Amino acid sequence: NVTKKASGAVILDSGNFLLLGDDNKFEIVWQSFDHPVDFVLRWSNSVQYWESRVWNGKNFGHIPEMLQTNKSLFNISVENSSPVIYVTYTMMATVTALSSFIVDKCGTIRMYNLIDVDEWSMFWSQPVDQCTVYNLCGAYGTCNLKNLQFYSCAEGFKPRDNRAWDLQDWWTSGCVPEIPFNCDGSTDGFNDLRVSLPENQASSYPAQRKKDCVKPCLGNCSCTAFSYEKASGTCRIWFGDLINMQNSPSKSSSQVFSRVATSALDHVCRSSSFKRIKTTIVAGVFATLAVFLGIISIFLMCRRGRLPSTEMVADSSNALLRTFTYKDLKIATRNFKYKLRSGGFGSVFKGTLPDHTLLAVKKLEGSRQGEIQFRAEISSFGNIQHVNLVRLRGFCAEASRSRDSKSIQKVLDWKTRFEIALGTARGLVYLHEKCRDRTIHGDFKPENILVDNDFSPKLADFGLAKVVGRDFSRVLTTTRGTRGYLAPEWIYGLPITVKVDVYSFGMTLFEIISCRRNLELNVEDSRYYFPACAV
Repeated sequence: NVTKKASGAVILDSGNFLLLGDDNKFEIVWQSFDHPVDFVLRWSNSVQYWESRVWNGKNFGHIPEMLQTNKSLFNISVENSSPVIYVTYTMMATVTALSSFIVDKCGTIRMYNLIDVDEWSMFWSQPVDQCTVYNLCGAYGTCNLKNLQFYSCAEGFKPRDNRAWDLQDWWTSGCVPEIPFNCDGSTDGFNDLRVSLPENQASSYPAQRKKDCVKPCLGNCSCTAFSYEKASGTCRIWFGDLINMQNSPSKSSSQVFSRVATSALDHVCRSSSFKRIKTTIVAGVFATLAVFLGIISIFLMCRRGRLPSTEMVADSSNALLRTFTYKDLKIATRNFKYKLRSGGFGSVFKGTLPDHTLLAVKKLEGSRQGEIQFRAEISSFGNIQHVNLVRLRGFCAEASRSRDSKSIQKVLDWKTRFEIALGTARGLVYLHEKCRDRTIHGDFKPENILVDNDFSPKLADFGLAKVVGRDFSRVLTTTRGTRGYLAPEWIYGLPITVKVDVYSFGMTLFEIISCRRNLELNVEDSRYYFPACAV
């Protein structure tokens, strides 16, 4: 509320909006910084975090409204008024939609649309993976999500700070040429990087051949790279450091050629040739061995009268999840050294990725029921994100997500226990009320609550979770959960609702308060009734 009369207003470079008093003095009657809200001030100590990708003649790859898949929502027109290209996109006349943008605590930007329904639907989010984070690997660094060590220097370059790269905590320092190039065109050459187009493109012009791009770049001391697109006959020139490069081993119509010293180019060519020869020999040997072993395996399986089920991988595919190899997880967990807990279908181990992200790796024991649970966990849990829910990062036949090695079995003070109870309650509320698809956890118990170093709780183990509609209430034939936490509805075959999770939460809350296990068969009868002991 403004109590004094204001005669003027001004917005400062910091983004603070001020109302000024009547006199000529700079008297502040009201200022927006006294009433903070969820607005992003782009100029307030901000750095670039996301980019639209390079114009490909049709669209910017990271602007969702311009993509082919969204032409049912938007009219897109391109006007080439050289040297300026105008791109406009408007909502289709038949579509009425409201949109909202949300930035979550992890820095992910999400766009939601409200289209003729009563619920918001996520339309787009960025960044979708680490490689789309702006300038993540620094100058001349390339990003490849298929490798456990996703960052590397382009061929002909080396880390600017070896110690930072060895410690795996500061890749944005980037890379520098192994042999510095100079401005003498006769001593410099170009190396095919096989990467996506970098940022900082300075200019483009028509060219009939690749050599039409080479001469202008060698003649300019500041030119560091060029690309030639044969289909459109376009040459693109880069000046300064190359950033935001993603590994792209397949040959495409656009290739990026970075400037390197001729001596370094000779070394790169020799190294690449040796690698290709070595790779060909090794691949040939392994291919022959794989065929031989495959024939033997099929023969043995046919004798046993069954073949392994492959539908699990097909059913579990999710474009937002990363696929880990068993070797990746073995390295991350130090050969499954630190076990966090064991369950009916497998064990959970602590692990760490190269970027210091902590993981909890769930390793199944190989039973058919465990495989079914694994498929259910990925399908119901893959797209759910909340501060008090463990997020699924990927799978290999074992799902994984960041969480620490502590559990509420440890004796904690009252404040910490209260925060854990409150956080897990928020997680359940999100599953029950805030998710687009209401989800019943189905196995809520202390063992499925993990805590990080700050004792922030995360709900885990969604193998028994059930995605249901808003009005779901019916009898389920399969009993889900753990003895001691099962709601009466499961036992007596009554219709199941989200209240079964609330019951399990209540039993867990008794356990948090009393600091004793829910079910202790070796105690006297007077202490067997758990709620009575808790109070």
